[in-house]
Amino acid sequence: MVSKKLNRRDFIGGVSQSILSLFVLSRATQQLRASAREPTSVLVLGAGLSGLYTALLLEAKGLSVTLLEARSRVGGRVHTLNDIPGKPEAGGQSFSEKYQRFLALAERLEVPLESSLGLDKEMLLYVRGQNILPKDWALASANHLAASERSLIPPLLLSHYLREKNPLQDATAWTKPKYANLDISLDDYLRSEEASTEALRLMNFDPGSRTNSLETASALWALRNNQRGKIPSKQPLHIQDGNSGLPEKMAAALNSPVQMNKVVEAIRSLDRSVEVHCADGSKFRADYVVVTLPFSVLREVEIMPALPGVQSEAVKELNYTAVTQIRFTVREPFWEKDGYPPMMWTDSALQSIFPVRDIQGNVQSFVCWVSGDGAKKLDVMSSGELEQFVRSQLKQIRPGIEENMSIAQVISWGRDPYSRGAYSYFGPGQIRRFQKLMAQPWQRIHFAGEHTAISSPGMESALESAERVAEEILTRIQ
Repeated sequence: MVSKKLNRRDFIGGVSQSILSLFVLSRATQQLRASAREPTSVLVLGAGLSGLYTALLLEAKGLSVTLLEARSRVGGRVHTLNDIPGKPEAGGQSFSEKYQRFLALAERLEVPLESSLGLDKEMLLYVRGQNILPKDWALASANHLAASERSLIPPLLLSHYLREKNPLQDATAWTKPKYANLDISLDDYLRSEEASTEALRLMNFDPGSRTNSLETASALWALRNNQRGKIPSKQPLHIQDGNSGLPEKMAAALNSPVQMNKVVEAIRSLDRSVEVHCADGSKFRADYVVVTLPFSVLREVEIMPALPGVQSEAVKELNYTAVTQIRFTVREPFWEKDGYPPMMWTDSALQSIFPVRDIQGNVQSFVCWVSGDGAKKLDVMSSGELEQFVRSQLKQIRPGIEENMSIAQVISWGRDPYSRGAYSYFGPGQIRRFQKLMAQPWQRIHFAGEHTAISSPGMESALESAERVAEEILTRIQ
């Protein structure tokens, strides 16, 4: 069959418009298209945003799609906790006007949106055993920063050092060879910018770093993230009844229901087809397969023939940030008694503590957001040990909370067998080695997911990757 290169604008305009205007191809239309031959069949692995959007795009072009999901729900790392007051998000927190694909899908699927309150404007700092308000930080005895840094509160340290000399001018610049010299350890880069030892220590407690540690992250990757925030969003948004509402509507729009509880164990690319074997003994065959599993999970799946060198290394080595959330409720508004803001940034084992508010601004619950090496330490504790530890930490930070709180749920993305981390990030040298090759098709196997996106942030990155992989397959069958 002769390949025909699709114009990207025509593809996005044609396919996206098809899917976003009632997903116009009905099953009857598909049957007409298949009158001369059977439609191309595709297996999509993973019913997160990238897998669902890939399936919708391919179905809109008349392909036969089977979507397999290991969990008993769709959404992947988009997961609304409906049983906790305030319906907090365990995964994708919010989005903005920058998320054009996400917004278009929500509009077409009639998923109502509303403004999000975002993070609180005020916070309490807890550093070196002291409670400090930001206005008092510069002169606080717990402030061991260098003289040039003392006016910067800890959550601003990383962005200060990245933004000042960030050479990246657009969202794709980080992939260009001219910046390869910045693909070094983030810790080394910050030291070269004369960040103090204390600043480096505090940055490792910052969830905004999105890493397990500064030493394990590429400075170029961190500069990429910083560049994306140069133009602030106008208004954070979320889905009215929880962000899980969008993937649920996407799944409902598919021609065939998502097949749940299908844990993939092996993928075999054959001469004329591809086979997927699942842990429950089921086997699926199609013309092509799209793998949206995180590399942290894919590395446990047997792929035959084995992926080529660099691509195989990327699957085995790409970093994923461990994130553990301790969700808790309180009986009394402790912040009204001690006069401190309810939001806390700490250099303790609990790292950051955020209030979850309803649309009127009332506090509904709280979350301790712990990432990186700190999350890994929590993940080895039993439930009883964890509760005792959290109470002891809270007692040190805000005495009285420990007697006033109840743990509602613990979410560990690092221990989740179908995620093995909250999000991917490149280590030193990995952008040079992996970025161009890690998502390339291998025989009849194609790859998508947030880890393969180039220009988009957050949940939008999953949708970007879906458009790319759908284009790859459609180009291949023309």
